[in-house]
Amino acid sequence: MNRMGNRIGYNTQKDLPQQAMPESGSSLRVEDISPEIMFCIFMHVPVKDLLKSTTCVCKYWHQLLNDCHFWFLRLKAEGLRLSETSKAKLLEEPDGAKVLRILQGYCGRYLPFNTNLILNPSGKDKFKHWTVYNRGDKMIIECPPVGTKEIPEDAGQPTQHCFVTSYGECIRSQGISLRCLGIDNWMMDILKPQIHISEWVAARFDCHSQSRIIVVMKGSKDTKEVKLFWSSDKDDVMLEKWYKVETVVLDYPTGLWQIKFTNIGKDRQFWAGHYGAKTAGSTVELVI
Repeated sequence: MNRMGNRIGYNTQKDLPQQAMPESGSSLRVEDISPEIMFCIFMHVPVKDLLKSTTCVCKYWHQLLNDCHFWFLRLKAEGLRLSETSKAKLLEEPDGAKVLRILQGYCGRYLPFNTNLILNPSGKDKFKHWTVYNRGDKMIIECPPVGTKEIPEDAGQPTQHCFVTSYGECIRSQGISLRCLGIDNWMMDILKPQIHISEWVAARFDCHSQSRIIVVMKGSKDTKEVKLFWSSDKDDVMLEKWYKVETVVLDYPTGLWQIKFTNIGKDRQFWAGHYGAKTAGSTVELVI
């Protein structure tokens, strides 16, 4: 048993003990089926059903489905990532009910950990989900990008859409309310996930440009601001080529509940038209 009182059981079906059959003439009660065998059965039931109906069948099943060990096994079966560091934090947490809520929510894909929280990250849906402030000849969307190479496969984008800026600063921002996503601030305090911030950027072959990322993170008491700057004027930057601008944030405020992502881009030669920085794949990810 671990410190939360959860069963330390078997990891695979081949390790499970053989269930003893009842004596002739006796009936088999559901409580007579070992937890290990019930766990194997529950592995084949959709998570949504486990949470909404199966747990209400009887006290025994309810007790089993409140065993955190089962949900660790189910995470692995679902192919959901959970680092050893995050697992250790959950096992060390004294409030078993909170741990159970995190595991069940993540298993059911109700909690969007390890996924991009930015909607419409490359402009496939035009400017949907973005607040845009335009200068110059305004920000536009291109597909495919003009004057640069194609967005590389490493970017993981399903299309070649990208945002394109002008000679005046073009700004787009998107707010992320973790509470609206089901991620309470106490979950952030328990897990302390890494916050991965990234974006792909390129300059045209014929015009230098620049791009800035500003990410503001609001906690229960404090606010933190992270800034990233990219310019094609740098010696190691080649025009036309796409670059990934990225950082990992670890020391953000406690009680984190809101993240705001902002991109500011323009060209550096003040040319009319759309010769400014091109960006795609804006990403904010809570990695556990």
